[in-house]
Amino acid sequence: MRVMKGLGAVAVSALLGWVVLDPAVGAWALAAAEFAFLAWIARELRRTDAAAVRARARSPLEPDEAEVVSRYPLYFKRPAFARESSSTLAAFGLATLIAVPWLTYKLQWAPAILVGVLLFAVARLTKMLSPVYALRLATAKGERDALRLLSAHDGAARKLSAPDQPEAQGEGGR
Repeated sequence: MRVMKGLGAVAVSALLGWVVLDPAVGAWALAAAEFAFLAWIARELRRTDAAAVRARARSPLEPDEAEVVSRYPLYFKRPAFARESSSTLAAFGLATLIAVPWLTYKLQWAPAILVGVLLFAVARLTKMLSPVYALRLATAKGERDALRLLSAHDGAARKLSAPDQPEAQGEGGR
């Protein structure tokens, strides 16, 4: 699968513009697009087998490395996809912070509530696709388990990276 190359964030920006210009129709389009994207990401997360990702390691994983791979299998299986998807999720989150107050002001209650509720799913999936960020936040709060997993991240990523992966080859041009 090819990487989106930032087009997801651009699409979300266009949808947000539509919400601002025509709240009655644009809000439902934003909600539908957000729901479809969240369902797609959730499906990709369910389809990713953590055991298969762990088995792909070039050398045996340490227990902490195996745990971090088990928690975030899609991130380690397809890192470029996870990075681009988390970028799009962040765009949806920011668009929600603008759209919900605007829709409330325009008295579009139903789509404002729906888009606002979808923010909880956006937050959860962002944590699943951006483990370094989520673990750093948890570490800043003083969680020792997050610090342990954060320190195991680099070793797991090094053992799981393979030069023959298509996504790894396309990353060199950035």
